[in-house]
Amino acid sequence: MRGKKNSLRVALIVSELRTGGMEKLVVHLAKGLFSKQIQTLVICLQEPGDLADELTDTGVNITALHSFSGKDIPAVWKLGRILRAFAPSIINAHDYASVPYVVPASRLFWRVPVLFTAHGLLYLGFEPLQKRYRLFSKFFSGISAVSDAVKQRHTQYLNWKKTVQIIPNGVPECKKDRRLRENIRQELHVKETDTLFLSVGNPRPEKGFEDLIQAVAILKHRHDHSNVFKVVVAGRLKDDSYCRMLMEKTKQEKVEDCMLFLGFRSDTPALYNGADVFVLSSRSEGLPMVILESMMAGLPVVATRVGGIPQMMGDNGILVEPGDPEVLADAMQLCLQDKEKRDTIAQKGKALVESRYSMDRMVDSYIQLYSDLS
Repeated sequence: MRGKKNSLRVALIVSELRTGGMEKLVVHLAKGLFSKQIQTLVICLQEPGDLADELTDTGVNITALHSFSGKDIPAVWKLGRILRAFAPSIINAHDYASVPYVVPASRLFWRVPVLFTAHGLLYLGFEPLQKRYRLFSKFFSGISAVSDAVKQRHTQYLNWKKTVQIIPNGVPECKKDRRLRENIRQELHVKETDTLFLSVGNPRPEKGFEDLIQAVAILKHRHDHSNVFKVVVAGRLKDDSYCRMLMEKTKQEKVEDCMLFLGFRSDTPALYNGADVFVLSSRSEGLPMVILESMMAGLPVVATRVGGIPQMMGDNGILVEPGDPEVLADAMQLCLQDKEKRDTIAQKGKALVESRYSMDRMVDSYIQLYSDLS
């Protein structure tokens, strides 16, 4: 394989490099490929997105089609011309929205293998498009998935009869930085003796943030105030019904003093440094990058038992059932009251991620798959 690495030319395609787990993986993958001297081009169907600067700062080439229509034939031609100029040996599509562009462009302009990478569990809105994507999937050379649960879901959804390669997400190292910790806690008005819970994710129904709000209300009601806590959520807030509901619920539950939605943050490493515990309340997930990142940062994790999380975490974190604020509050309370257990979980989680979910390991797995398919 080593003799073939440098000859690989990889086109990674995604709708936009927004602040999400899938998009973070594309950024990590592109940077990892580039570090191994593999020619890499990232193509965004819409705009480059908030995470694009991470790529341009490291020299990875990125281009955008600025296409926002579901049936944009000129964009297919534009993508085809980009592919013809770049001459990839493989195309790796990372979301379903890119598939109707990638498949015809790859067939018309540059007949190269198309690998589709499945990230999530298709929470809402995908069933009406099933026939469409099953048709396009006939032109895939392969499918990879970030976890076994994701593999099973997409195999059924696409009626895929061939092998699906599981490549778990990988994350870079996150070093402890006392200065970052002090700055974040000062910004958020959190004392060093307080406990800061962090959650990261763009508010959408599958993220279950209403359950987290309810859990915070329960914890606030039962807490004896001997250990002050605050919960912060980092993720882009939209002016939609779900986000409006979350804001209203924080008022109704009277948790505005101890729970804060920060909106989009580009400084997640600083937030990981500033936090004491990571909490995830999702009702649907694949293999969340944020859990891996928080464990790599040395944080204990409280997460819901969904998707690939139980298989990945094992007993290296605290797992609770989704949609149950009471048990989520119990787990958070345990973290508040038992610092020794919290530290033990954090140490085990970090060791697990370093051994199984490093970025280098993930990138090498993709390189091997690219080489096998091209």
